[in-house]
Amino acid sequence: MRIPIALLIFSITTLLTAVEPTDAELKNVERWMRARFDNEPSVRTHDGYLEVALEHGPLLKNMATTKVYHKQLGALPLQIHRKTYRHGLYLSSPGTITVTLPAPAKRLTAVFGVDSNRVTSFYSNAKRGAVVGTVTVKGKERYRSPLMREGIPGEKVDVDLNGVESFVLTTLGQSEGVIEQVDFNQSDWAEATVELVNGRKIRIGDLPTAPLGAMPPPELPFSFEYDGRHSSELLGGWEQRRETLETSKGPNQDTISKILTFTDSRTGLVVECTATANRVLPVVEWVLVLRNSSRKPTPMIENVLPLDIGFERDNEGEFLLHHSNGSPHSLVRMSDETDYAPRQTTLTPDSRKDLGALIGLPASNDLPFFNLEWNQRGAVFAIGWPGQWEASLVRDAGRGIRVQAGQQDVAFYLKPGEEVRTPRIAMLLWNGGDWLRAQNLWRRWMIDNNLPRTADGALPPFQHNASSSAHYIESSGANEANQKMFVNRYVDNGIKPDYWWIDAGWYDYEDYWLNVGSWDPHKIRFPNGLKPISDHLHDRDMKFILWFTPELVTRGTVIDQTQSQWLLKGGAEWWMGHALIQGEYPAHVNDSGLTLMEDVAAFGTGNPDATATSKQGLADGQWHLVTATRFINDDSGKSEIKVYIDGQLSAATESENVGLMNKNDSFGIGRQYQTRGIVGEIDDVRVYAAALTASQVQQLYRHQLNIKPRHHYPFDGNVKDMAGGVDGEQIGAGEYRYVQGAVGKALAFNNDYGVKVPNSTHQNYTLSCWVRMDAPQAPPWGRGDMRLFNFGDEAAAGWMTNYVDSRINSQGVDLYRHDGIPPLSYWKSNDESGRRGISEMKHVAGLLKYWDTLRDRHPMLRIDICSGGGSRNELETLRRAVPLWRSDYAYETTGMQTLSYGMTMWIPYFGTGINTTDAYTFWSQLAPSNTTTWDVRRDDFDFASARRLMAQRQEVIAYYYDDYYPLTRYRTDNDVWMAWQFNRESDGSGVVMAFRRPESPASQMQFKLRGLENDGVYVIEDIEGRVIQRSSGQRLSEKGAVVTLPNPRSAAVYKYRRK
Repeated sequence: MRIPIALLIFSITTLLTAVEPTDAELKNVERWMRARFDNEPSVRTHDGYLEVALEHGPLLKNMATTKVYHKQLGALPLQIHRKTYRHGLYLSSPGTITVTLPAPAKRLTAVFGVDSNRVTSFYSNAKRGAVVGTVTVKGKERYRSPLMREGIPGEKVDVDLNGVESFVLTTLGQSEGVIEQVDFNQSDWAEATVELVNGRKIRIGDLPTAPLGAMPPPELPFSFEYDGRHSSELLGGWEQRRETLETSKGPNQDTISKILTFTDSRTGLVVECTATANRVLPVVEWVLVLRNSSRKPTPMIENVLPLDIGFERDNEGEFLLHHSNGSPHSLVRMSDETDYAPRQTTLTPDSRKDLGALIGLPASNDLPFFNLEWNQRGAVFAIGWPGQWEASLVRDAGRGIRVQAGQQDVAFYLKPGEEVRTPRIAMLLWNGGDWLRAQNLWRRWMIDNNLPRTADGALPPFQHNASSSAHYIESSGANEANQKMFVNRYVDNGIKPDYWWIDAGWYDYEDYWLNVGSWDPHKIRFPNGLKPISDHLHDRDMKFILWFTPELVTRGTVIDQTQSQWLLKGGAEWWMGHALIQGEYPAHVNDSGLTLMEDVAAFGTGNPDATATSKQGLADGQWHLVTATRFINDDSGKSEIKVYIDGQLSAATESENVGLMNKNDSFGIGRQYQTRGIVGEIDDVRVYAAALTASQVQQLYRHQLNIKPRHHYPFDGNVKDMAGGVDGEQIGAGEYRYVQGAVGKALAFNNDYGVKVPNSTHQNYTLSCWVRMDAPQAPPWGRGDMRLFNFGDEAAAGWMTNYVDSRINSQGVDLYRHDGIPPLSYWKSNDESGRRGISEMKHVAGLLKYWDTLRDRHPMLRIDICSGGGSRNELETLRRAVPLWRSDYAYETTGMQTLSYGMTMWIPYFGTGINTTDAYTFWSQLAPSNTTTWDVRRDDFDFASARRLMAQRQEVIAYYYDDYYPLTRYRTDNDVWMAWQFNRESDGSGVVMAFRRPESPASQMQFKLRGLENDGVYVIEDIEGRVIQRSSGQRLSEKGAVVTLPNPRSAAVYKYRRK
């Protein structure tokens, strides 16, 4: 409901915890390393705990509650008579609380009385209740209150504890406090605080309730299966070697590394885990390498999980997972305002949460970062793998959880001398109850240890890029003259970008800029190459960004013609192909079909897409039996998709989708209404209402199968159904052409007609037909004519490294922009039998080495990562590159706010575009790297506003490397405000950015700021330098900073500093 609001007060939290890591957090990482890699048992240290024994109902901490019609009402302050308290214990019935402390105690203070929150409840407790409170130390009563009732002011408690580490609080209920079986004996131990002998003070309401979560056993943080046995059964009997390395690279990069190596003397498999702990921030990271040191292939290696650890919570609360959306590739699904959206999932007993990538791009579905919180502590995880990762968080029936992650779907053997690596895992262990503080610890680690630096040690700069891509269809219309003209228009009007950006389309291509496969400048538009442009930039103290996508090669291009041996096919989905028995429906739904991709067969299902592509070429003029099966495996809960050629298994994959494939009510043979028809011949089409087994498929190939199909179209001079009686119907136009087939007659197709037949098999089924063709089918629309350059081949990767390196040198490139395509289907299509996941592992390793080599050869080179947007944003890539274009969802203001809101929690450095000089739009689009796409050719372009806004940007943008706090909840609606804060803890300065969206009725908001010193005095100014407010840190933290925006669709940028 929309209502006019003059002032709203908004707070995410009022915690004032400093971000600096605590000694306890750093020691937790140290103990974790010793337990996991030195096999030292961990003994849990505690900060105190409570043991609770009440007659009934819960113990509440730092809050009270009441009920109306049996409905619990909120977290209320403790209240004794007319006074409220923010801290302490609320006992819903008489009983005892045993308090155990971490060190000898000096003194207990509290206020005891009957809680007054039920005065206005359904059954009022006014003047009711009858309790006595006692404190017992070493079995002796040291305090006893008078009889307390509601309405009596609280009794002060002050007890000398004489160095004990445990005592008991007791509430004794009197019978007159229970009326008609309604218990009114709810008591408070308000502001209960213990002062330890060492001077430290502990609020009892902050202590956990026993039993505490047990420390995990000293087990390794990874696992795998080898030759059918789990690693936990094997590694104890293998040869082991331990090594410790200490390094110190700088003030925030002091680390210790442990290398743990296991060798199986029987088979020669070597498993090496290298773990590195940061001694300044509570982060540890590790990665596995598997190597075959023998002269024979290893047994099968499966379910490799570089992350496999468990946690147990205390006797209260629950596990809470903080995670985020990723950003999809624009060739698969367009991005929107929910890219990087923060998510929260509560993990209750027997529940499970799965996260992971799609299409081989790590951030295409879920962002590969998440924060698991429980009992005032937690762990932040990151998966470093520019490929297909998956993670699962599985709760048991009790208090435990298992966290596992790794590359998805691996089962392989290693050849002699072969070596592969796993995803990298990073983990931050945190305490203190504030998950946003943990996010800032993570941001600090990312900045200090993961952001790529040039040879001079410099972090990525807060840069202004400029480009004409919006005006020349990427850079397909760019030439030397118009690029220099654009640069001059900026510089001559007092705006000097840091970089000039030339995007896709600068190279030789035919028809469309995505037809890539040559990285030589377009001969007509850039007859002198790009060097004159880069020289023009360097003369003006500007640098040069240039777009490449070396993993993509399209058919018919120079690289395709000259280096075809290094190109992988298989990237197209089944629905893009030419119809054999095709049932594609024009949406993301449960449909399926069997098609031809050039000269191979593809079978798959939709929602989500899963495709198995055969490896054997069919364009040899001979008849081949193509058989496809879909079987739902009840044990795995997945559907198995297989393609057989001439009775032999040629390709297989799995899908999470086990639903009915019934969206397409028919199949098209030879042609389907949306896809291209085939050029070739089809014979003896059969549809079975079951998934044939491998032996049955062989019998079918030998014409010996006696199982009756659901439908059977022999095409012996007609399109009759010889099994189900549902005859085919013609699609398209032209007379049926019958030719000699593999079994009697066959139908010849020339992409002009097809045969429509029913789809009456929705679950387990088989599609089968004989096919003959003399040449590959034409490229299907979509990705069918795209190849993946095989970075998994060392020779190929070396060639491409030299090729791109020469262009960086010859064209004067300062920042190399790397784009990409969805690679998963290529990897799967090119895995050897028994080596599932190897193509991906090799490609990932080769790609990382490629980037590293370019940076080694060009120590001051920076790299920008893109994959149809931000779908490759993961730890390993972000160690080498930054996302200057975080998502293909750009410009729209609400979306730009929401993307920044979510992404900033995990990834400190990113970029997006700025397309106008409107202030609201400009500030909504603000990012550490901004690319202006202004049309500076126009005589009426507002250069004055552009200069002013860019100057103001410089005043605030450096704070993006400081601590980040959301000040509002995440919302995509246009009738709300969104705001956030960046705080520099070192000098007490920062910035607040607030946006009143177009339909918001509120003209003023009050935001509680974070990270301020209570006794500090702060001055808040707007971006124009006008003083808005002077106040204490405590007031700004507890009451908030007032932001006034009289008009909808407006932004406030406030700077503050501590005096």
